[in-house]
Amino acid sequence: MQPMAKLAELKLKRVQQLNTADSPFLIRKHKEMLNWMMRTFGLDTYGLTWAQFGKGVGLGALATWLLLR
Repeated sequence: MQPMAKLAELKLKRVQQLNTADSPFLIRKHKEMLNWMMRTFGLDTYGLTWAQFGKGVGLGALATWLLLR
């Protein structure tokens, strides 16, 4: 009997996740969304912080532009 050949080897990057246990509903949903962003874009907490900062600046600039025009 011959051993089976490996078809592929997956090298997955471990991404840190935020703990959602024992959190209220709204906070748990927010952490789940952040965990999804971290997995999807391969970010760590530092990269996620910068992404959220950029999003805040962009949305703030858009809101300011909409209010002042």
